[in-house]
Amino acid sequence: MIVSVVLALAGSLFYGVSDFFGGLSTRRLRVVPATTIIHVFATLALFAALPFVVVRWEAGAIVWGAVAGVSAIIGLLTFYAALADGPMSLVAPLIAVVGAVVPVAFAVITGEQLPLQAWGAIVLALVSALLVSVTRSDAAVRVRPRTVVVALISGISLGTALIALDQAPASAGLATAVVEILVGLGAMLIVLALTRLSAPLRRFLAQFDHQPEGGPVVSIARARLLAAAGGVLVGASNAFILFALQLGSLAVVSVLVSLYPLATIVLARFTLHERVSKVQLLGMGLALVASVILALS
Repeated sequence: MIVSVVLALAGSLFYGVSDFFGGLSTRRLRVVPATTIIHVFATLALFAALPFVVVRWEAGAIVWGAVAGVSAIIGLLTFYAALADGPMSLVAPLIAVVGAVVPVAFAVITGEQLPLQAWGAIVLALVSALLVSVTRSDAAVRVRPRTVVVALISGISLGTALIALDQAPASAGLATAVVEILVGLGAMLIVLALTRLSAPLRRFLAQFDHQPEGGPVVSIARARLLAAAGGVLVGASNAFILFALQLGSLAVVSVLVSLYPLATIVLARFTLHERVSKVQLLGMGLALVASVILALS
């Protein structure tokens, strides 16, 4: 359990940092090109790791890796759509929590066995993920039903990607993660090509480029560099999460991965001087407690 917890937290940390880099890059690049760059370098990072880890191209790895790749891309694109369509302070926590609840529910339904204290820590981690993801809002906001539906689709898709990775045979090693990221890269290249050919699609996707939180706008060269760095971290994160699933519990790994906003918030606090609310600090504290309990269980 403790090795799985450490790997899941490492995956969450890397994903949170990559989310920060990706967020900065999309303030200068459009979402689709930035996401494509991220997937290119995530693919390169995983291929660079192939000589050093177990890789077996089993049928189960290919099938479940493809399912995970499709689910992850749907989750990513609907994630941007939900953030562009509604208040981030409400949409982001909803996606993070749904993305964790779906694998936990699947684990319960399939009869996953964990100690009682581990299930308590999972509930605590879900609460902490909700608190960490909540951003400060200065005014009352209303969420349209369409935004809620898109956010739910995003959370369910991201949660489904974790379930698919967990279903792949552990004997395949890193192969499942490679298939996942290759499918994602193929999907993004297709979307990128379609945006060049279709003006209506280009206008439709342009609405997701809005960054409601503001912040600095970097140069194009630096934005591409940030996207590339984010891609390398995504590749590493996918590998850590896959290995954590192979060694441990789907329920435990999914809730620990959902804590990725913690790394994003800490980086924003110390590099962009953004404020951290008391609610988020409480969420961080609960996340640390939950992680310790899970490791000890």
